[in-house]
Amino acid sequence: MHLLVRIFACTGSQLYSGAGQGCYNTDLPTVSATSTTLHSVLQIFFAVLAALAVLFVVIGGLRYTASGGDPKAMQEAKNTILYAVVGLIVAILAEVIVTFVLGFV
Repeated sequence: MHLLVRIFACTGSQLYSGAGQGCYNTDLPTVSATSTTLHSVLQIFFAVLAALAVLFVVIGGLRYTASGGDPKAMQEAKNTILYAVVGLIVAILAEVIVTFVLGFV
């Protein structure tokens, strides 16, 4: 328990040396953003990702329509739509995970 108190007594970019020497400066940058600010920035980022994924679904649909029955072009359009949907799902899951983690911070 005494070690935990010493570890948490270090501030900013400092770490506890573990050898009874106290805290030392790591010269690493520190982030002064609050979790609310971070959440807002990440929401904007994930919204842009989701918009891009929807745009690629539309592009894939247009490519499928314009393929003219060419099997290769149709398969490429289907792949575009599939990858865009997977990207959209990943963006949504990332938003959920970030919201969940920032809820504990």
